[in-house]
Amino acid sequence: MPNKLLKLYLSREQKADLVDCLIQLDVISGFSFYDIDGFSRNHERFDIDEQVRGARRMVMAEVICSNEDVHCIQEAISQLHFKEPMRYTLQPLDDVGHWL
Repeated sequence: MPNKLLKLYLSREQKADLVDCLIQLDVISGFSFYDIDGFSRNHERFDIDEQVRGARRMVMAEVICSNEDVHCIQEAISQLHFKEPMRYTLQPLDDVGHWL
């Protein structure tokens, strides 16, 4: 039974590769992507437009998975060899299901 919510925070440039990676994993049944604005104390790393706006355009992916699947997902993502690290959070879920 899925019992974790894995959230991945990545650049927009990494999105296509991550979609291709996740879609191939049989251990997960699906995932979602959202556009977000990322704020950081290290904003000097942002490009000029992002520095003026004060935020970086980013993407967040959500995957509902089991404890055992987290390692498999991490291993698959590590094979992408992104130059930029991908931040993540892992949260417990009390319940998962479908409403009729």
